[in-house]
Amino acid sequence: MRSIIIGAGTYSEVYLAYLLEAGIEVVGFVDDAPSLQRTFVRGYPVLGTVSALETLKSEKNVEAVYCPIGNNTVRVRMFKQAKAWGYKTPNYIHPSAVISPHVEMGEGIYVLLGSHIMPHTKIEDYVMISMNVNVAHHNLLEEGTFLSTGVNFGASITAHKRAYVGIGATIMTGLHELGEDCLIGAGAVVIKDVPAKAIMAGVPAKVIRIKE
Repeated sequence: MRSIIIGAGTYSEVYLAYLLEAGIEVVGFVDDAPSLQRTFVRGYPVLGTVSALETLKSEKNVEAVYCPIGNNTVRVRMFKQAKAWGYKTPNYIHPSAVISPHVEMGEGIYVLLGSHIMPHTKIEDYVMISMNVNVAHHNLLEEGTFLSTGVNFGASITAHKRAYVGIGATIMTGLHELGEDCLIGAGAVVIKDVPAKAIMAGVPAKVIRIKE
């Protein structure tokens, strides 16, 4: 399936390598940065800004987009715009990831190498799960959630929309929810529910501030 990658930063370079390894035909990138226009990334052209997707679908006979952008709000917005223009938003699951067949998954979901997801978890659209993440059972990861490398995510927890969990953080079984648009700092150990838009850090994690 001929595909375009939204974003041409270093994380997109990594996903380019993974997609090529998976046999996916990538025709190039789109990115809004003026400095990247008419350049090449790892030999693949930047075909224009994100708005160019509206015409590139027919011009380049492209069916799908991948959007490995770490900013949850931006990633979700880009995916929804691409879908409005008629693109497919496939999942990318690294072959080394172990996902129970009893996990329910949406679309535009990325799970990287060495991650494990136990049964009876639901993963909604546009969730990103990085390397060596462990997700226990009976969880709900809502739209646009991001779990960074090495996260340990306990059981029976809801991560509300666009929750961001930093590298090596632990979300303990026993709490019930991570609030919408929250940010959990790297290495934090979260032992109680997280309010919406809270920035939390430390062991045990405490609220540093609430985002505007």
